[in-house]
Amino acid sequence: SKNTYGTGCFMLLNTGLEAVPSHNGLLTTIGYKLGSEAKTHFALEGSVACAGRTVQWLKDNLGLIKDFSEVESLASSVEDTGGVTLVPAFSGLFAPYWREDARAVVVGMTLYTRKEHICRAALESVAFGTVDVMQAMKADTGLRLGSMHVDGGMTGNSFLMQLQADLLGIDVLRAKMPEATVLGAALAAGLAVGFYEKVEDIKEMLRKAGGHESFPSRLRAGERAKHHARWKDAVERSFNLEKWGSKQEKQEEVTLRKPKFGKVASITPAQKGLNLLLKVVKMPEVNGESLHDVIAGDATGIVTLRLQPDQFLPCEVGKRIRIQNGKVAMVKGRVTVMVDKWGKVSEEDESAEPFEVKTDNDVSAVEYELS
Repeated sequence: SKNTYGTGCFMLLNTGLEAVPSHNGLLTTIGYKLGSEAKTHFALEGSVACAGRTVQWLKDNLGLIKDFSEVESLASSVEDTGGVTLVPAFSGLFAPYWREDARAVVVGMTLYTRKEHICRAALESVAFGTVDVMQAMKADTGLRLGSMHVDGGMTGNSFLMQLQADLLGIDVLRAKMPEATVLGAALAAGLAVGFYEKVEDIKEMLRKAGGHESFPSRLRAGERAKHHARWKDAVERSFNLEKWGSKQEKQEEVTLRKPKFGKVASITPAQKGLNLLLKVVKMPEVNGESLHDVIAGDATGIVTLRLQPDQFLPCEVGKRIRIQNGKVAMVKGRVTVMVDKWGKVSEEDESAEPFEVKTDNDVSAVEYELS
């Protein structure tokens, strides 16, 4: 397994050639494929929303620290959190809970509580979030893991790494290069194109470069379970707090969840930021070309969409699709809607209000004179 500590935490567990479906709140994903003839390896993935972002909150919102490096010295200056537990569910909880209604809580404070305790609780929250994901991975696979590889900016915090090993009960192996994810992608690409002959060559190179720094677990199982029970109690207290959020927050969420869709009849040349809710009318013959012309429309008319192969996947005659952040491109003087990397094509929920497509108004059939 490998965990990357950045703004959030992202853990992957290699499940080999088997795509293991998760029943414990994780995602099944493709891990890697080293070459066109190589077999695909799969992984389970779990993400924690706030890791480095929690420390940034201590700095920017609370003013408890002036620099990110301060959090380690403050946290390590106290023996424990003084009973304080912080759950950083600022925008809900990700794996393995998936609770949009959760909100951040700090519980267990007394008049004895100081900023050192809060800083330690913040680092604990990162480690506990990783423990939750690791336990879900064990439940899905039945594996007993003896170590975890780690990388990312937060791994420079040795106190956090030792805390993580203690709370997991396994060795934590810190990469000598913090940005090991980028390095791994580069090495995998080199292997795929033949720059490296075999995986063993890369492993030997990394071993000579210094390998990893190990943080062994020092906490007994009973103490570990006691700390995790405190965390789980605090997590449950964070549930269902969204309803008490500010009016401004609720208004922003409504805006995000209900985008405004334009109408086909209102499309004009050079238009950008198009959001359209369409039904597919006609599909092209796929012949290996890089772009596919799909005809779709709404109750006001039809238009031609020029889509990349990956954008083409949700399309099927009679199906409704969403075009988000599309733009008008003039192809031989005719209006065509395209979607670049900043936009999205997705399948629309069939429970949405139905409509009939007005096929006798083809806005792409109108030829404009190009200046």
